[in-house]
Amino acid sequence: MLTESQTYLFYAFASSLIFSMVTIPLLIGYARQNQLFDIPNIRSSHVHLIPRIGGVVFFIAVALYFIIAGKEFDGGCLGFIFIGAALLFVIGLYDDVRSVRPLFKLLVQIIALLGIVGFYLDAIERFRLHSVFEFLPQSVFHVLVFCFFLVLINAINLMDGIDGLAALISINFFSVMAIFFYQSNHHHFSLLSLVILGSIMAFLFFNFSARYKVFMGDCGSLLLGFLMCSFSLQLMDSSCCDPAMQDLSGNQLTYVFIALFGLPIFDLMRVVFIRIAQGKPIFHADRNHLHHIIIDKMGKSHAFTSGLLFVIHLSIILLALFMM
Repeated sequence: MLTESQTYLFYAFASSLIFSMVTIPLLIGYARQNQLFDIPNIRSSHVHLIPRIGGVVFFIAVALYFIIAGKEFDGGCLGFIFIGAALLFVIGLYDDVRSVRPLFKLLVQIIALLGIVGFYLDAIERFRLHSVFEFLPQSVFHVLVFCFFLVLINAINLMDGIDGLAALISINFFSVMAIFFYQSNHHHFSLLSLVILGSIMAFLFFNFSARYKVFMGDCGSLLLGFLMCSFSLQLMDSSCCDPAMQDLSGNQLTYVFIALFGLPIFDLMRVVFIRIAQGKPIFHADRNHLHHIIIDKMGKSHAFTSGLLFVIHLSIILLALFMM
């Protein structure tokens, strides 16, 4: 028998899933009517015109949850999360529809992160004092955390290069967040995690569909990356201050972050080093990502490649949780 809180969690997930399953076909129809397609190029892993605004449903689901349950959040927390999410969603959507210079996108990411990182500075400092990073000066660690999250947003964005991969990595992340926040009685963040999970799973159905295929686009991948940063900062805050999460503090939380983000950040840094070694700009698009290598060199499908990296990512997470 489900408890009242578990029932709310189920309804949050189911409502988001059903809402997104209904909304995404409408987005696909709108995209087709207005020619909002991802145009294949030499780097693309597809050859057909595919709508690329599937990530709109993520933002709608999150925005509706904030409207319904916003009073459960701290006002400053809600404001910085929503404003940052909206900024990255809008710039991502504009890039999907028109095109935005990479440096301008980076600037918007920096602005969004300045707000949310600034709000959680006390939590970041408490995390530093109870972790292996205690030896670092306060200001240096704050800058490193900011840079880490900036890299993370772009790492998630670049994982959206084949069907399902960014969505599956995000499912792993928000599943862990739902569990942690439920155990610590931060049910509003747990509910939000499940709302996001419902919309992602609905998106996956269409992303792998042959007839009704849709991409999440930058509006989806940038939004998910920013939400991962926000949830991670809230987890830092909860682990340092909440007695229910006292076993998840300092170095233990560091291991969790390494498990959650190690794969996407390793892939991004590896590609950046390759581009630098070849004398190419770091924003130069290529097919050197892990998923491209598995597809191009091993001849595997999108589904196999995404599934393989999903299992590897999940295995790393489970190993880290088991060792805590």
